Amino acid sequence: MPFAIERLVRRAQAGDREAFIALIESHKLSMSRAAITILHNEEDAADAIAETVMEAFSGLHTLRQPKYFKTWLTRALIYNCYDILRQRQRYVSLEEVPEPAGGEPDDRVLDIKEALAAMAENDRLVLTLHYMDGLKIKEIARMLGVTEGAVKSRLMRSRNRLQKIYLEREGKTCEAK
Repeated sequence: MPFAIERLVRRAQAGDREAFIALIESHKLSMSRAAITILHNEEDAADAIAETVMEAFSGLHTLRQPKYFKTWLTRALIYNCYDILRQRQRYVSLEEVPEPAGGEPDDRVLDIKEALAAMAENDRLVLTLHYMDGLKIKEIARMLGVTEGAVKSRLMRSRNRLQKIYLEREGKTCEAK
């Protein structure tokens, strides 16, 4: 699959619009997850994604190594999300985060979602990039502009915080019943 992405990137860099569209379509879900993780709002996430796609289209020629397309695209998306946060200076409730496709989630999914929402933005982001988008530590480090060791530490701390928040919420739920 990575070879196919590299081929598409090269074609898109040569001016093939269909190849660019295929690239964006193949990364749409991971872009959406990352944007919603940061912004907590579908409309803001759509704005960030649209801005990122426009920047990617006009700046694709600057990408030196096609194998890093996803990293390059996600990093641009993260910067655009932070720009939106700075411009709007607001916080959004968990209710505005969309439910996963495929119907109603079970209680565990809702509990984990609530626990994630209670976490700091950096913790949510690193967990989402690693576990939901399947990015490697090296890729996350490159995206965030930190060392691999820093990403490993953030992942460990984030997992521990998520577990602690989840278990605390589970304990309260059990006590209420």
